[in-house]
Amino acid sequence: MMLRASSSANNMEVDLSFIRGEAEENGAVQHAPELAELVDASINDPGSLAPARSALVEVTDQATMLDAAAVVANFEMMTRIADGTGTRHPSDRLESMSEMSTSMGLDEFVSARLE
Repeated sequence: MMLRASSSANNMEVDLSFIRGEAEENGAVQHAPELAELVDASINDPGSLAPARSALVEVTDQATMLDAAAVVANFEMMTRIADGTGTRHPSDRLESMSEMSTSMGLDEFVSARLE
């Protein structure tokens, strides 16, 4: 997973509580609740997207909100391309990701695939 690879490359510990919806302000991720709300609105509730964007701009600025929205859009695009082409993870990669996937609840999704 990109998250694991980038955190290893930067010698950082990953706190998955942010991904599980337990975002709180801290030194590692500034404005985590507002960022998490933007991601959630973008994916799950487009009707609440405008207030989520406004909340992030209020605590940061327009450029930060646009950067965050671009990251969300890029990940959504990569997922759609992978799903559309039928891309699957090799079994050894699935094995190496299993602990992180389970802790994030990814194996509970209807679309979860083993190979």
